[in-house]
Amino acid sequence: MDRIGEYLVTRLIGEGGMGKVYEAQERLSKRRVALKVLRPELAKAEDGRRLFLNEMTILAHLDHPNVVRCLACQEVEGELVMALEFLEGPTLREVLVERGRLPWTEAASLVVQIAAGLSAAHRQSPPIVHRDLKPENVIVLQDGRVKVMDFGIAKVLEAMRQGTTHSVGTLQYMSPEQIDAGDVGPRADLYALGLVFYELLAGQPPFSSASPRELLNLHCTEPAPALPDDVRKGLPKGVERLLFQMLEKRAEDRPESAQAVIEALEPFSVAELDLFGAGARSSRTQSASSPSSPSSAPSSIGSSPTGRDTDVPAVVSRPSTPPVAADTIGLIERASGPRQIPAVVALVIIVLLSVAAGVVTYLVRTGSASGAQLDSSAVSAAARPDPAGRR
Repeated sequence: MDRIGEYLVTRLIGEGGMGKVYEAQERLSKRRVALKVLRPELAKAEDGRRLFLNEMTILAHLDHPNVVRCLACQEVEGELVMALEFLEGPTLREVLVERGRLPWTEAASLVVQIAAGLSAAHRQSPPIVHRDLKPENVIVLQDGRVKVMDFGIAKVLEAMRQGTTHSVGTLQYMSPEQIDAGDVGPRADLYALGLVFYELLAGQPPFSSASPRELLNLHCTEPAPALPDDVRKGLPKGVERLLFQMLEKRAEDRPESAQAVIEALEPFSVAELDLFGAGARSSRTQSASSPSSPSSAPSSIGSSPTGRDTDVPAVVSRPSTPPVAADTIGLIERASGPRQIPAVVALVIIVLLSVAAGVVTYLVRTGSASGAQLDSSAVSAAARPDPAGRR
């Protein structure tokens, strides 16, 4: 069994551009952890190493249920190592691939949890800005809780790659100020969260292009397109306004803080989020441009997992059922509006009334004719002479 510092390595979980992630066990406590080892070339810059240790030390003191905890950070034989709490579950990207777009109540509940993790990080002194928030950096647990991972890593990588001129982050979820190399603050994370929220609702991001230059231009200059009509149906107007406020180009036009996003969305979120159980619902339709693949097994913390635990159930798709519309204003308007009678019922009523009127008219006319005949007979009888000669 290999050893990295005080950790006994069990297996390789995944490998990406930033480094490798291992499942490991703390030698003395036997605690199961995920070890993230940065690539050796990233640790060459002295300033970068110092920033890494500073950022990870701050994260080690950040204890929030929606943030993957950094248990320790150290330098081992020239390698920078992070020990993270070990979690198993799919990433939010895998959930999107499996289910497509989500009902808006589920999407809002996920965004509230992500915003709670962001808020806890932004309240640190100095604030910890994620800078690379995306579905791949959100772990979804079996009980519906989510945890955001890789806080501060983009900032560290940017410092370590001082020779490059581009910002570190994922182009699809990069804020305009990051693209323009401006001041990056907590509201940059709110822009990325708005992009994630849009994708959860629509099943695809608001901006997409095969050209990186065009994609960056869309983020900086083009307003986010309207949601599809069938998504807007039943979506509260306040939720829709908040979404597009998060996607404003200027940081000062976005919500004031992640806490403001929570306060706006919390009344619409569900208490218990069931993304995997019998109560989970697939979206009614999946956009043709959204990704599609076979069922994805849950992954532990890391990227591009290469190892799987066979006793962990895979995320499976459920039968498609339409979400229940929860637009209270719409329900009230429909209840108070004029009631309409179906055309067939109205026709039957008209026919019955016509028949009834005809019958009444016939009876009246028949009665009048009979009375007149009786009166005529009486007059004739009075005019005839009396057979007995009586007058």
